[in-house]
Amino acid sequence: MDAMWARITQGGRLVIPAAVRRSMKITDGDVVMLQMEGKVLKVVPLRDRLDAVQSVCSQVLTGGGVVAEFLEERRQEASKELD
Repeated sequence: MDAMWARITQGGRLVIPAAVRRSMKITDGDVVMLQMEGKVLKVVPLRDRLDAVQSVCSQVLTGGGVVAEFLEERRQEASKELD
């Protein structure tokens, strides 16, 4: 999407243009996270952040990734110690 201009209004309010809201699937009442990266302000819908966190948690809880490998190694070491 090309750059767009917006004006800060009274009280520091910023209106996100409708085209941007549509492309980000932001609707009335949605919660967004404002994140500063240097002098750049990022607007991220909360649901996008939650989706990312749920994805990571899902991998951990279903036995994917480094955590599962570590736990499996510990189980093998523990079984050797019991023998």
